[in-house]
Amino acid sequence: MREQHARERRNHQGAFQTVRNLCRILLFGCLAAVLLAGCRKTEEGEKTEVDFSVMTDKELPAELLAVIEENKESEMRLTWTDGEEMYLIRGYGKQSTGGYSIAVAECAEDEETLWFDTRLIGPQDTEELSKEASYPYLVVKIALTEKEVVID
Repeated sequence: MREQHARERRNHQGAFQTVRNLCRILLFGCLAAVLLAGCRKTEEGEKTEVDFSVMTDKELPAELLAVIEENKESEMRLTWTDGEEMYLIRGYGKQSTGGYSIAVAECAEDEETLWFDTRLIGPQDTEELSKEASYPYLVVKIALTEKEVVID
C-alpha cells in the first residue's frame, strides 16, 4: 500500500511538473509575441519633392530680414509667412571665418509633414578666406502650407 501511494505521489508530481513546464513555455511564447509585435517597422508616408526658390537678401521682406538679423548669432530654424507664401529659414549661427555655404539636402512632404533639411559646407579655399566672423543662413520660399514643418 505504501508503494502504491509513493507511486501515485510521484505520478502527481510528474504531472504537476509537466503542467508547470507547459505554463512556462506558454508564458514565454506570449511575452515573445508581445515583444516582437512592438518591434515592427513603421513605414513613413511616401514623400514628394516640394518646389522651392532660394532667396537673396534683396528679395526678402524687410520684416523677415529684421527677424534674421535679430537671431543670426545662434542657430535658427524658423518659418515665416506673409500670408501668401512661406519662408523656411535655416541659420548656423556665428562661424569664426567666412567661406561657408549651405546646401539643401531635402525639401519634401507627405500628407501631414513638410521636411526641410540642409547641410553646412565649410570653406573650400583657406588661402583667400575672410578672417571675419560670418553668420551663414539660407532662406527658401515655398507655397503656403498648413502642414507641420520639420527643419533639420
